[in-house]
Amino acid sequence: MHTVKEQFDAVSARYDQQRPYLIPCYDDFYAVANPLLRRRPRARTVLDVGAGTGLFSSFLYQQRPDLEFTLVDLAPEMLAVARQRFAGLPGFAFRELDFAAENLPGTYDLVISSLAIHHLPDAAKASLYQRIYGALNPGGLFVNADQVLGRTAGFDAFYRRDWRATVRHSGLPEEAIGQAFERVKLDDFGTLEAQLRMLEAAGFQEVDCLYKNLSFAVLAGAKGDLE
Repeated sequence: MHTVKEQFDAVSARYDQQRPYLIPCYDDFYAVANPLLRRRPRARTVLDVGAGTGLFSSFLYQQRPDLEFTLVDLAPEMLAVARQRFAGLPGFAFRELDFAAENLPGTYDLVISSLAIHHLPDAAKASLYQRIYGALNPGGLFVNADQVLGRTAGFDAFYRRDWRATVRHSGLPEEAIGQAFERVKLDDFGTLEAQLRMLEAAGFQEVDCLYKNLSFAVLAGAKGDLE
């Protein structure tokens, strides 16, 4: 089986084009945190963990073009797409980084992540959440748009069947569907409840799930008061 890095490097050029087909709740998934992010007008710096092609950063940039972004990812070809996406714009930095094992660079007012942390086993998720908390400035905010296990085995099986059926009828070419089904073999989902507890254990004072649509969930944690 190919590694996460190899599989995402291979799909990098087509990744963004395929997202709306593979995420049935695409618009809500990436935009639901906007009201919370807008409540931090003094925020200036953002770290995008597992940034891939920079898709989540692009959604945030549309709301806050004044922010300074640092995008880190394990896959260089994905970051190459992100560099091309933001070419010519000020305030963007890129770094190849194994965020599962390496220290996060610098400190930030906002940390965001999308569809990246679910590749890690639970122990590594918990460790990363601790490092994210440490990388946030006081009053900082973490938003993680990701996928989670169902609360029970029955619901989890339903979520997976429903997603596969949705993708099969999405209009994606058969080759792309096969590649997507192959990539999910690398997933290591955790439960929503366990990850909320991990965030609390890492030190986040305010923690909640902002949005959930079957397996797609958006979690947030504040380092200090939410207001």
